[in-house]
Amino acid sequence: MKCIVIYFSQTGNTEKVAKAIQAGVQRAAGHCDIVKIKEANPRRLYEYDLIGLGTPGRGPEPSNVTAFINDMRFVGGKHIFAFATHGSTPEPLFPSMVPKLKGRGLVVIGTRSWYGNCYIPYQSEPYATAGHPDEVDLKEAEDFGREIVERSQRISAGETELIPPVPKAPELAGPPFGGEDISIASKFNSMAKFNMEKCIYPKCRLCMDNCPMDGIDLSVKPPVFAKPCVSCTFCEQICPTGAIDAEAWYEAAVPVWNKIFDKYILPPLAKAEAEGRFRRLVPVEKIGRDNPIYKVHRKHPRWIIGKGMQ
Repeated sequence: MKCIVIYFSQTGNTEKVAKAIQAGVQRAAGHCDIVKIKEANPRRLYEYDLIGLGTPGRGPEPSNVTAFINDMRFVGGKHIFAFATHGSTPEPLFPSMVPKLKGRGLVVIGTRSWYGNCYIPYQSEPYATAGHPDEVDLKEAEDFGREIVERSQRISAGETELIPPVPKAPELAGPPFGGEDISIASKFNSMAKFNMEKCIYPKCRLCMDNCPMDGIDLSVKPPVFAKPCVSCTFCEQICPTGAIDAEAWYEAAVPVWNKIFDKYILPPLAKAEAEGRFRRLVPVEKIGRDNPIYKVHRKHPRWIIGKGMQ
């Protein structure tokens, strides 16, 4: 049985879970490749019997994951499972992903998500889910990898009743976030400023190489910056010289985020904790409501790939 785990991860949460799942798959199947989504070929997946696809969950799947799914070819009848890390509410993710995967002819045999710390600069430091994924989470992920192989084998042997139904999208009482104006969230590319004088390209290519949308190209004049963009802020965080200035956007986003956090993030976490679905590692009173990440981590780069927040 030939298996592969493909994942999109910027801050390392989904990568940790992906590696744990791979270990479980490999233990059960005897083989499992693992590859970052940017390095995976969506037109060569027909070589595999079982495919895993992982992503951060902040609503529907990120645009680069959607593009990857749309580029999949020759995978009709193959088994796939989806997994994610998230900071509070993953409910919209799998109802968005699963129909797209089925639309490529794939048989979706499972989904699973885990809590993970959040590192977007306008959010709190520490965040409510700081400390996740921890060893308990990673053990669960490894067990999930082993179980998904066993499920795939049983489905292949004829137990098609083990194929789960398509997850239902959550019912909303009104517009997302109760109608709060969240338009600021999509304005990173228009409000952030790129200063070529501070940039040390071609010595540094970090923003180009790590943009999930390939939306930065400094090799042309004028340079292309954040076109397209998903407002993940990773380019600003990993820039070693501060050539990307997003302070105005962060300042505008903080009050909007705090309102959303209090009304739509904390209550689901409290409910999940009461139901035993969330292990709180940061007490509510310790959450840094008045300490957005961008004010706590001022030094550039804010984030060093492989090491974390500085």
